[in-house]
This record gives sequence, structure tokens and C-alpha cells, in this order.
Amino acid sequence: MTRILIPTDFSANAMHAATYATQLFGIEDATYVLVHSHFDPGVGSPLAPFQLPELIKAAEEGLATVAKQFVQRTGARSVEQHVLYGALAPALDEFMKEKRTGLVVMGKRGSTGSALFGSNTTDVLKTSSVPVLAVPEKALLRPLKRILLADDHDEVLPESLDMLRIIALRQKAEIIVSHMPVGITEGEDHWSNGLYAIALKGIPHSFIEGYGHDVVDGIERTAHKRGADMVAVLHRHRGLLDRILHTSTAKELALELDMPLLVLEQKA
Repeated sequence: MTRILIPTDFSANAMHAATYATQLFGIEDATYVLVHSHFDPGVGSPLAPFQLPELIKAAEEGLATVAKQFVQRTGARSVEQHVLYGALAPALDEFMKEKRTGLVVMGKRGSTGSALFGSNTTDVLKTSSVPVLAVPEKALLRPLKRILLADDHDEVLPESLDMLRIIALRQKAEIIVSHMPVGITEGEDHWSNGLYAIALKGIPHSFIEGYGHDVVDGIERTAHKRGADMVAVLHRHRGLLDRILHTSTAKELALELDMPLLVLEQKA
């Protein structure tokens, strides 16, 4: 049974992401682990030791309320609740070392909704040791038909795409491998196609050339042109993902995707 870790700040965005997770994995075949990380920037205050128990209690009560709402909304059968202490990304990393986790699912934005990726989401995308699915509040709760996998022209290990395979098989979705602009024409055989043919064996897939002014713009344009329901990228701690997360305001607007982003972790 897949364990899905769902960080929540008690916002509507976080609840939507949690609901989206059940759309992908069902209510019986996964354990949903709701996690709230409490972090008080005033931890250095002399009053902090006395305030902390009350703050933790309030966080636990808030998480219990969210868990109840989540079960009522989705019918999920296996749900856990955990309150962590500390900044979200390192707290999750420590938690995942102790608890086996297959995927992290979270909203793209935090409760303020002021940026394409909230700071917590960005930190988790960069540092997580397991795949992360960032879900926008506009993501539709419907079965997936097509997933766009952005190829960065580097080596692809089949095991790095395990979570993508799981999602595609459960959803009976096609995977479209898009070679980001490299000057090949659609229909030509890119050198990495053979690697993807191995990694995606048994899943309908095709290869296309992406297009756009740059890589980020190319992902947005190609995803919409091909009718993708989800975009996937491979995180190698360099390159493509950093371009997505470190863009100008104009590029943030250009990448206002109404579809989730799946960030896969490159296996060593």
C-alpha cells in the first residue's frame, strides 16, 4: 500500500491537494499521512518554552479537524495524522527518514496564494528524497488522460520513473515524452527514446519535440497544445527544475499551469 504524505497548513489549497491525491490513488489502496509542521519564528523568546505546549495542542486540534473533513469529503479508509516541529522542508525530510513514504502531495501555493510556488512548496520540491506532486487550486478532479514528461536530454534510469509508472497505470493514462527544444523534428528518433521505451514498457507513450521561447515556456505551450492533465520533470539537483523555480515574474505568469507538476527524484 502506497503511503502518501500530505503537508497541510489548514488552507483550502492544501485540502484540494489532499482530495486530488485520492483521485489518483483511490480510497482503499493508499495510506494518507496528513502532516502539519508547526514553526514559530519567535522561538528565541523567553516565553517560547511556556507557549510551545499550547501551540502544539492547537496544531494537533487543527490537524484533527482537517483529517475529519478529509475523510468526510473523500471516504479515505486509511488516514494518519502527525504534527511536526520546525520549518516544513527539513521537518518532512527527517520524518521521511523514519516513515516510509512513496510520494509527497501538496498545494502549489501556501495559504496566501501570492506566488506560483509557495516558499514551502519550493523548498520541498528542491530537497525531497521522494517524488513530489504540486497541485494547483485549479486542478480538476478527474481521471488523467495524458501526462507530459519533459525530457532534459540526460540519462534516464527506469527506477527514477517508478511513481510516474504507478500513476499512469492506475489512471490508464498516456505518457507524452517531450524533448525540450534541441533542433530535432517530430518523428525523428532522439537518442534517449530507447531509455524511455524500457522505463515506460507496458504504458502507451509517444515522443514529440517541445517548442517555445525557452524551456519553461516550452513546457507550458506543449502541455496545453497536447491536452496534458499533468506535467512531470526529473529532478537532478540541477538544470530543468531550477529553471522552473527561479523565473522572472513574467515567466511565472507564463507558467500559470492549471495542471499538477510531478517532480521525480533521480535515483543514484
